[in-house]
Amino acid sequence: MQTGSGWCPEVGVKGVKGVELLLTRSSAEKLESEGTRTVNRDLEREMREAEEAQAGAEAAMQRAATARAEVEATQRRVSEEREASRRQWAQSVVDAYDTDLAVAETAIRDASDRFAEAAVRDLSAAVAAYMDWAAAGLGHYTLQVRVATVAPTLDLEATPGERLSPPPFSQALDAAIDLHVAALSAQIRDEAAEEIHSRFGDNGESGTTGAVS
Repeated sequence: MQTGSGWCPEVGVKGVKGVELLLTRSSAEKLESEGTRTVNRDLEREMREAEEAQAGAEAAMQRAATARAEVEATQRRVSEEREASRRQWAQSVVDAYDTDLAVAETAIRDASDRFAEAAVRDLSAAVAAYMDWAAAGLGHYTLQVRVATVAPTLDLEATPGERLSPPPFSQALDAAIDLHVAALSAQIRDEAAEEIHSRFGDNGESGTTGAVS
């Protein structure tokens, strides 16, 4: 141990060790600080990514809700347009009913007359006329069914009337022949009465009126 100069090997050694210890501690603290900053940066990045993911999910949910609302609005609009179209068509059917029914009734009468005319002249034509007669009756009934079907759409009530179908063909043929015979009989009677009147005047009319009946 040396005195006077203040140098002490033991102290010097201890001093060096103390410096090394301080350096080691400083390095450890520096490393620890850098590690902490790294962890903090990682946490911040993860939190930022999580926030971005959450924002993206919320935006996607908002877009989905908007799309769903648009689809529902489109469906409502289509349904309303379809209902308006149905009501418009139903109203046109009701408005035209009286006219259409009158036309259908005329078609039935015309077909019946054609059948009666053909029944005594051409049997094949009578069959065709009979089919037209039946079709006219079905058309007449169909009009009534259609109106009764659409009436509730307009808050109305309607019940189909009686179906105006022709009688069975054989009965219709017999009736047509009877009608033709009756018309022919009346024609012959009138012609006979006119001839007698022209020849005998009023004196012969009373005695011959019932001769042809």
